[in-house]
Formats: sequence, structure tokens, C-alpha cells
Amino acid sequence: MMFASDLDRTMIYSHRGFGGEILNIPVRTIEVANGRDISFMTKKAIALLHKLSEEMMFVPVTTRTTEQYSRVSLFHEEIRPTYAITCNGGVVLKDGKIDKNWQDYICSKIDGSAASVDDVKRKIEETADASWLNSIRVVDGFFLYMIINPPLSTERVKYYSQWAAARGWSFSVQGRKVYLIPSFINKWDAVNYVAKKEGKQTVYTAGDSNLDVCLIEQADFGLIPRHGEAAATFGHLGMTQKTGILASEEIIETILSKRLQFIPGIR
Repeated sequence: MMFASDLDRTMIYSHRGFGGEILNIPVRTIEVANGRDISFMTKKAIALLHKLSEEMMFVPVTTRTTEQYSRVSLFHEEIRPTYAITCNGGVVLKDGKIDKNWQDYICSKIDGSAASVDDVKRKIEETADASWLNSIRVVDGFFLYMIINPPLSTERVKYYSQWAAARGWSFSVQGRKVYLIPSFINKWDAVNYVAKKEGKQTVYTAGDSNLDVCLIEQADFGLIPRHGEAAATFGHLGMTQKTGILASEEIIETILSKRLQFIPGIR
């Protein structure tokens, strides 16, 4: 069995993602950047994740870069997953090192892509309006995202979505970040690669955003945090009762309970 989970706003949370029920619940800092506490988990969620990682393979899956993932001290000092997936599936790490076979596959797909990162960046630069576009950031040559303010209009979202889809790219709005990612760089394909490599026939997943929907749809069982972007459209796939930072506790408890179904004599 394997549990592959998105990180931000699924397993780990910034102050903004805490929700309204956290005032008297112990939390721990699990990420520090530039001297500031960035991400947190409840102490209960950390204890539960320790237990889960001892009983099945746990694979963190994130749109973060590998460098950004490395800031999460919990996964380097306490819970040490054999595998981690970064860059939205563009990179598979094993024991902290890049899996060359997966990297070669992704590079071959990039070489054959109908549109390159440079093509997409150029399109944005030619059509974007300085009144809403703050910046464009390219992630390790795999994909890019825009920082926007205020939100995009419905018409502009439709325009970019259709333009991206026609070139085999995905378009996802996540608050002030708007992602454009080649469709072959996705979390599920990377998770499936690891599962097959390690002979894991049962895969559980969790994720909050539209970029995580492929994880939820393709897994044997998946959960979307109730507060997540994906919940509005895909909540029928499986959704937590709790919101905010407490959702991670519910997710891990649910996955642990699923594991019991595979133990003879336990129902």
C-alpha cells in the first residue's frame, strides 16, 4: 500500500490556512524560510503521519520545486520518505536524488511538446495586462505560473484555458497563482511510476487543488480537503468533514482506517 499526498493546504498549512478551529490545538513549525515560520502541522497530525509512514509507503507530492520541498524539515529530520515527487510530477526523488529514468522520460516529452515553456511565456507577455499581472515565474524549465492581482476575469480565464488546452497544456487558477503546465507533467503519472516501480498495488491519495484531481480520480481511494479549490467541482470524489489545518488529521486517520481493511480478521 502507498499513500501519496499533496503538501500545501492538504498536509501542511501556512497561518492563512489554519481555519477558525485551531486556537487551542497544539501545532508545530515544520518549515522556516528567511528566519520566518512558514508551514505548520498539528502535533496530532505529525504523530499520525509517523504511524502511517511505518505501516505503508508515504510519498509527498508537491508543485513546489525540489529546493522549496527541501525546506520542510519534517521530511528530512523525522519522517524520511524514500520517495518524493516535486515540480508537479516533473521530478521524482529517491533518497533525495533525482530518478534518472523518470527524468529522461520527462525530457523526451518536453522535446516533443507542441508548445515550449518559452512559447507559453511569450504568449503571456504579449497578451497580459500590467493591471493584473505582477510577475511570471518559470519552474525549473518544466512549467510556469503567474502572480496576479486582482483575480482574472471569467473571459480571460476561458481564453487562456482554451489556448493552453489546444497545445496540450493545463491551466489552473489557485488564488493569486495561475499555473500553466504541460499535461504530461502531472502528479498521478509520477505517483503511478513510483507505485509500479515498488510493486504497490493499492494507492491512496489526497490533494486540495485542481492540479490534484488526477490523483484523486486515479487512486484506489482519495480525499479532497473540504476547503480545497477542487472541492467545489470534484467533492463527489471524496471530501473531508473538517476544514483548515485539522483536515490533515482527518485525512491521515481515514487512510489508516483503510489499511485495516487489508488486515485479516479486522473489519
